[in-house]
Amino acid sequence: MIPYHVVWKGPVQKASGLGRASRAYVQSLKRQGVAVSIGASNQHKSKKVLIYHRIPNSIQWKKERSIYDLIILNTVWETSKIPNGWLPHMNKFDAVCVPSQQNKRTLRNSGVKVPIFVVPHGVNSKEFHPNNKRMSLPGVAGRFTFVSVFGFQHRKNPEGLLRAYWEEFSSKDNVVLVIKTNGYAAHENERWIQTKISQYKKRLGIQKDTAPVVIIGRQLSESRLKGLYTLGDVFVLPTRGEGVGLPFLEALASGVPVITTSWGGQMDFLTHSNSFLIPYQLRSPSSSMNRAISKKFSNLFAQKGQRWAEPDLGSLKKLMRKAYQNPGLCKHKGRQGRKDMLHLSWDRAGVIMKHAIEEVIRSKK
Repeated sequence: MIPYHVVWKGPVQKASGLGRASRAYVQSLKRQGVAVSIGASNQHKSKKVLIYHRIPNSIQWKKERSIYDLIILNTVWETSKIPNGWLPHMNKFDAVCVPSQQNKRTLRNSGVKVPIFVVPHGVNSKEFHPNNKRMSLPGVAGRFTFVSVFGFQHRKNPEGLLRAYWEEFSSKDNVVLVIKTNGYAAHENERWIQTKISQYKKRLGIQKDTAPVVIIGRQLSESRLKGLYTLGDVFVLPTRGEGVGLPFLEALASGVPVITTSWGGQMDFLTHSNSFLIPYQLRSPSSSMNRAISKKFSNLFAQKGQRWAEPDLGSLKKLMRKAYQNPGLCKHKGRQGRKDMLHLSWDRAGVIMKHAIEEVIRSKK
């Protein structure tokens, strides 16, 4: 193999799921013996490969092509069609890496012609583990606990989750829903999110004495996040679309089964043995945006021809009730999920990405 050096440009400093994945990919490549530097080229005589882990239409082609021998895009998408502004750029890359089979299909169906490699996310099953000390929260001990982790945006369907929970459970049920979320602007803090949620409840006209909801809208330390997963009897997120769904991997590695929509990148690793899967219908994202209680990102998600999943709320209610009534089944599915995640390490991701890089180098000789 010709000696090569990888420069990684991506959100490695960010606390988001994307940032965590970016760091994990870099570390996994290094563990495979690949020379990687972050953000800037160096003076190596070997072949220079840029892995661009940012929005494809933000690249400065002239500048990057003058520096690098090969440029590979590492990207992810959540609807059935990529944004229109991406396509002209995507076909200029030497190859594209995506984390799921659904992403590969989406890119091909959107007109991407260059080679596409599926390089899955991993999960660190030593860090995310069933024995992690449970996070302590007032009013939660002794209750069946639904946990959800997501950014406060429309694609994650917070209004579907809240409505199903409020309509299905009352204060007579020994349950609690704990939501860890975050906004996308400085003013979108914990109080702002809590206000949005209480306004939504009023708008729905729900008067009955509902089961409690705990909202955490601030950054958690890594150890508290791990303990939040193990606090849960089941993880629930009726998402409309995921490229992967990192919290699903982390919940399962923590021995906690998942209730989610049966459409999206998560279907590469979710099964009826480790999850409760919600049926759905494919819809235009704009069809539900007038009821949004969170950030819409409509410039990306409301373009012509895009589809994503609208999970069936009646089925979501039934599955949440089923989980609550069958804690033994939850434990059984959680054990299976843990077993399944042991095969999905970041080292595996590093091996697959290294292979993809080397295949692109060989093809460009």
